[in-house]
Amino acid sequence: MNEVRNILIGFELRREFSQFCYYDRKAQDPISIPMKVGTNEYEFSTHLSKKKGEDTWRFGMEADYFASQEGWIGIDSLYDLCESVEPVMVDEEERQPFELMGEFLKETLKMLGIAEPIAHISGLMITTEELSRNMVLNLRKACMYAGFEKGQFFVQDFHESFYYHTFYQRPEIWNRRVALFHFHDDKVSYEDLILNPKPRPMAVTLTKGKTIELNPNPKERDMEFYQLIQDSFKNYLFSGVFLTGEGFDKAWAVKSIALLCKNQRKVFYGNNLFAKGACYAVKERLEEHNLKGYLYEGQDLVKTNIGMEMTIQGTQAYYSMVMAGVNWYEAEKECEFLLDDTSELVFSVHNMESQERTRYRMQLSNLPQRPNKTTRIHLSVEFESPHKCQIVAKDMGFGEMYASSGQIWTDLLEV
Repeated sequence: MNEVRNILIGFELRREFSQFCYYDRKAQDPISIPMKVGTNEYEFSTHLSKKKGEDTWRFGMEADYFASQEGWIGIDSLYDLCESVEPVMVDEEERQPFELMGEFLKETLKMLGIAEPIAHISGLMITTEELSRNMVLNLRKACMYAGFEKGQFFVQDFHESFYYHTFYQRPEIWNRRVALFHFHDDKVSYEDLILNPKPRPMAVTLTKGKTIELNPNPKERDMEFYQLIQDSFKNYLFSGVFLTGEGFDKAWAVKSIALLCKNQRKVFYGNNLFAKGACYAVKERLEEHNLKGYLYEGQDLVKTNIGMEMTIQGTQAYYSMVMAGVNWYEAEKECEFLLDDTSELVFSVHNMESQERTRYRMQLSNLPQRPNKTTRIHLSVEFESPHKCQIVAKDMGFGEMYASSGQIWTDLLEV
């Protein structure tokens, strides 16, 4: 690791094992960080341990060793903790999940082999299998806790990392459908990417297929995977196929490999696809913008415009709160305004798929009685999922004339 400035990191966070890579600007490719120099051991357990009575932490295999052999406090459910916002007791002290994840990030990034690694990282993308609201909040707070500033870190799921990994390859790999088989223990799941060149920007959609459990017997395993390939591919044309995860082996996949490679399909196998995809994603966001002509229509995408009609500098205008085409966990907005002879907020809602336009009214019940245009409202909107938007309005009063009542109104808009 010889880069000391403008480091881009793709971090794959999983329940049991994690890994990360950095973007090598000379090779123009993400490079995985091995646990031991000269090996292909990239994964480390998503575990943390703390020395009793001291602010000293370890991660991965060292965390397991110190917890089992040296009496340190072991935290082997770090991923699960981040799906909650409840504090936990560690060394007789209440700690928030994001604090523990922040310690984990600080320790793992030391593998870069440079002093103060976070000071030299220009961008970090964390990718994980699924993103709940709690997970997103904890990962963002963990990055801030570790020392990152807003705008330096991002999150996305494995599906989106698959998209970035694929479309940063040569066009002949993705000019038709692209398949992904993800192995985990004795299970394998299928999904594919489809490019629709007609709209502008061009749309890339991800389709989820079957997940099956494979027989441990090699011959049966080969036949079951062979059948999954047949059922998934049907008569579609594929230009690229990716296989990732633990559980695939050329030793048993005799017949299925032949089918994968049929029709000159390009087939790739590796265990760092999601980490590399995260690394490409953060490079795309902060530097290159090579994919600005494409729109990834993933499961996390908000497909609704939300706004309000306001009087801005004396002119009636539409004020956008949320624009369709962003992931739900990035769709948030805050603003302040004066109420003009009303005790309700009216939102314009435009679904981009159905083109349906509706108005949503939010009542500000028990609003303090004041002269017109002397009630200032602080409004914030943020999504809890692709189809649920939380609206929070707070009475801010009006300067020294009218103190805030402290009232807060919340509503959940389903789109």
